[in-house]
Amino acid sequence: MNLFCNYVEGLGLGEVFMAPLDVELGYGYVVQPDVFVLFNEHLDQVADSRILGAPDLVIEVASPSTAGHDRREKQDAYAGAGVPEYWIVTPDAHIVEVLFLDSGIYRSQGLFIADDVLPSQVLPGLPITVEQIFI
Repeated sequence: MNLFCNYVEGLGLGEVFMAPLDVELGYGYVVQPDVFVLFNEHLDQVADSRILGAPDLVIEVASPSTAGHDRREKQDAYAGAGVPEYWIVTPDAHIVEVLFLDSGIYRSQGLFIADDVLPSQVLPGLPITVEQIFI
């Protein structure tokens, strides 16, 4: 994840945040994404103790106990709030699923493993492979 943070922040694109930090997607609906990105133009969403509004990219690390919640409730909440890109990381299997928002619905771009370069619409040219996420 260090390479990911270094890419976003090193290029001056925005900031990478990590849990625990509340993100208020809408009035009264608060989540704590594992990792998320706010681009510079959205840094005004940073409040004293939380983020007000949708991040530009959310990464959830799915454990066996949270995978269902991440794929249903959180995925629906992020889509409804307009998060353009959502990654679901499965650490046991070293798999990353990349989803892009299309007309209010997430479309999977596939499951990525090993030395697959992670595709990103919000971070075009991202040179990071799946294995590098786990370093």
